[in-house]
Amino acid sequence: MSARRLHRQPLRPRRARRPASRAWAGDPPTLHDAARERLLEAAARCVARDGMPGANVAAVAAEAGVSRPTVYRYFADRQALVDATLMHAGRDLAERLGAHLRRFDTPAEMAVEAMCFVREEIPREPVLGAMWNATLLEASAVAGFTRRAAITWSRDALRDLVRAAGWSGDAADEAIELMLRLLLSLLAAPEPRRGGAALRAFLARRLVPALGLAPPGRSSSR
Repeated sequence: MSARRLHRQPLRPRRARRPASRAWAGDPPTLHDAARERLLEAAARCVARDGMPGANVAAVAAEAGVSRPTVYRYFADRQALVDATLMHAGRDLAERLGAHLRRFDTPAEMAVEAMCFVREEIPREPVLGAMWNATLLEASAVAGFTRRAAITWSRDALRDLVRAAGWSGDAADEAIELMLRLLLSLLAAPEPRRGGAALRAFLARRLVPALGLAPPGRSSSR
């Protein structure tokens, strides 16, 4: 019986392995909150550089070095991303606002000064200034201004005013909502322009009574 000749297949060279994914620029966060923070930082850079058009899922994903599904894992949609970016960018402003308000004694002064301080500081902030540029104001930014999350965030930022005025529960939420709506109008429709003493006098005449606060030296109606 003749021996069969064994035919061996020539060895094929192994394909080189593809390099590992460079998601998160090669430095992936290990915690959920850390990942969300990184995405918000990326969103802030996009808005500071490109204005509100930069606040989109594709741009933020590219900036963070991740896929769009990764962004959607932390933010349900663009509106949720815009809302979160607005509050993220306002953290430093909130701290400075709190320190500023502690210089004043009465709720009326605090309310007026809070409005003047925020209106003056927002244009100076790279992210908030880009989001609230009156000529580029976008519906998504406006829509998020008085959402529940924004009211809760603002109530915490204005906690010294809330405490001094004796507001609680729905009364506190309604007062904060009123202030946010007035601030929105000052940002979106700045004419007629008022500044300094003129703006403070306007707010003392119109905002203070609407909040149920008495002028300095009188008791507030609560």
